[in-house]
Amino acid sequence: MNKPITFFSTIFFLVLSCSMVKAQFQSDDSPTPAIEQLLKKIDSVLQKEHMPGLMISIVKKDSVLFAGGLGYADLEQKIRVDSRTQFHLASVTKFFVAMGIQKLISEGKLNLKDKLQDIAPEIPYNNKWESTHPVRIIHLLEHTAGFEDVQLNKMVNTNRVPQRGIDAIKFVKNSFTSRWKPGERMSYSNPGYNILGYVIEKISQRPWDEYIQMKLLKPLGMHNTLFDLSGKRQSSFAKGYNFKNGIYKLLPLYGPSANGAGSALVSNASDMSKFMYYLLNSSEDTSVLRANELDEMEKVHSTLASQHGLQTGYSLGNELFPNNKKVTFRGHNGKGEGFGSWIFFNREAGLAYAISTNCNTNLWPVSQVIEDFLTKNLEAPKMHTVKIDPSKIEPMLGYYQFMNPKNERWWFYRRIFGGIKLMSIDNDKLIVDKGRGQVDSLIHIGGGVFQLKGDIIPSGVIGRDNEGRPFFQGYGNSFYKKTVYLPILLQKIPIYLGLIAALLSIIYTIAGIPLTLFRKIKIIDLCLVLLPSLGIGCFLASYRLLGATDAIHKELFTTLNGTTFSIFAGMLFFGISVVIGTYLLYKRWSKISKKWIKFALAFNIIFLFYLVVLFSIHGWIGLPIWSM
Repeated sequence: MNKPITFFSTIFFLVLSCSMVKAQFQSDDSPTPAIEQLLKKIDSVLQKEHMPGLMISIVKKDSVLFAGGLGYADLEQKIRVDSRTQFHLASVTKFFVAMGIQKLISEGKLNLKDKLQDIAPEIPYNNKWESTHPVRIIHLLEHTAGFEDVQLNKMVNTNRVPQRGIDAIKFVKNSFTSRWKPGERMSYSNPGYNILGYVIEKISQRPWDEYIQMKLLKPLGMHNTLFDLSGKRQSSFAKGYNFKNGIYKLLPLYGPSANGAGSALVSNASDMSKFMYYLLNSSEDTSVLRANELDEMEKVHSTLASQHGLQTGYSLGNELFPNNKKVTFRGHNGKGEGFGSWIFFNREAGLAYAISTNCNTNLWPVSQVIEDFLTKNLEAPKMHTVKIDPSKIEPMLGYYQFMNPKNERWWFYRRIFGGIKLMSIDNDKLIVDKGRGQVDSLIHIGGGVFQLKGDIIPSGVIGRDNEGRPFFQGYGNSFYKKTVYLPILLQKIPIYLGLIAALLSIIYTIAGIPLTLFRKIKIIDLCLVLLPSLGIGCFLASYRLLGATDAIHKELFTTLNGTTFSIFAGMLFFGISVVIGTYLLYKRWSKISKKWIKFALAFNIIFLFYLVVLFSIHGWIGLPIWSM
């Protein structure tokens, strides 16, 4: 029974490979006038955005329009990008890992609803709702397990020795705590995909990358696509750069975090064209995944938002975006040290493209040019609105708190300042106050599902969770729950006052230094504001150093060194300086005769001390990055 199927599958892929070879020759060596014009537009974007080079694959259902590149893969050696140049695609890897999981499902070896505890009880994770809401495979695929993203000191592997097995998973175990009931809301977590790689290994009895090579890449003829688990530079790799102050700086290449299942993919324009051609032409005869299995990968299964009718968002290793005004694209993006990558497609429309640049820059301008080209002959769909039923929506109006930060340590402030207010209803519109003077009108398309004006698909939904509490999801995958605003306001006010106190401390210090030099005030009194001011300066310098290191030198986070110690010491000194300033004010209080000076100094020290306590609670004071 299987021999005819195998025969026809072989014929299908032989035809596919031949068409790809022909298309590759046409696109690399003799692009059409339309493609030549498109490449000129893209090249102008490269110059404007300071991209050294760009990998480009543009595919329609019936042909590969272009598979090649622009610019330089190696600026030092003046090596140009072509269809064979390999780019690090970072998080695009997740789409391929999700396809590997889906392949195991198609083989009957796995199910989306399988519990992680049943499959791999050796994985160390914490979920206080495990008895009623266990972590399942689908939650890892859709980033809804509630796990945090990877910690700073675990983002790269500096020893260039691939990590395997359970040891690779334990390397990022500090992210494995469910912060809400699994399946409720989405929060992007690279370590969750490391677990999925381990699941593939455990079930298939072979390394996850080998399984994907065997089951996906080889059948598609993607012979120049690999998973870089060591970070050892090869001559065929594009080099990654950072552009700053008119200079391109070559960035180091390191191995990926943990087992690499979230970020290790390396490919070129030729192979990505084959992959996208397969996506647009999948059928029941394929030996990879059938069309209905790919359809399943495009569904959001687990979130509260999806249960209330919203399908915009992250599904199985890919995400649906509402950006284009004519046709929706789904896919994945990736960002690594010196690389940025996007792969987007619409199987129904028969359109797909992949781009990757070897520089830390934004790919959106390139994406716009390509999408405008692909959709130029398409008409924008007509929008149909539905009048809002006030009896259903009005009880849910009010303030909604942001509830799904990517990392609690670094994004804690978004729980305080990231909320929105559902203000009122206007026929078929929900009026939303996003703060800072920004007000949106969300258009109702039925069932509590909304879309932004100008979008062609919905991106927001309002509903109630299983306990009957109102929630709202929108603006990407941001998740909000209705709450009383007063407690939030009581958190905001002292933070604002603390920022004012920080500014006043600096102003007082600048004014006090000449007064001290002319002996108008004592040095000890100047220290009441000078010490906190120095602490504030050190804190800001440390935070800036933290951001700069995160952008181009993540490897420094892995050890105790001059950079990480400077960040640690600078943030710690802020806390120490405020504590010493508080003590000095206590000792000098009776010697300060003027009440307004007492008030000013007391105001400053009280609210600076509040900031120190707040930052200490969230781990910002004395931050030992190397041992997180």
